[in-house]
Amino acid sequence: MNEQQTSFAIGKIERLRESTRDTVAAAIWLVVFVSLLVMTFRGQSILMTTGLLLQLTAAYSTFLVCGKLKSLPLAQIMPYAFSLAGAALLCLAPDFPAPVAASAVFLAVTAVMHGSAVSDMRKTFAGEERTAFVSECLT
Repeated sequence: MNEQQTSFAIGKIERLRESTRDTVAAAIWLVVFVSLLVMTFRGQSILMTTGLLLQLTAAYSTFLVCGKLKSLPLAQIMPYAFSLAGAALLCLAPDFPAPVAASAVFLAVTAVMHGSAVSDMRKTFAGEERTAFVSECLT
């Protein structure tokens, strides 16, 4: 995908309503959850399944919780708590080959997604402040 196609795809995602984006994120999480459950029934350890689910929850909670204007400051810590709990479980899983490397990658992805969600939230908040200021000046 070249840069022009990527910016077009991101633009389409940003134009979606917030409730639609939340539904898409929840659907992706549910598909991965079901896939991990199927893998558990085929012999994957429960620790590995739980660790991967917590890592995935960490990444998606950045958009579902941290990207909201009304979220509490304590909610900004929640993705990292999920990520660290998932990392601990992956380290305890007997069948996971590289828990430290995978946990570092998941933590980096969570941090990038968190930064993106907070950046978008600040842009939205700044736009709302400008709109309110202009409307106050005009009245």
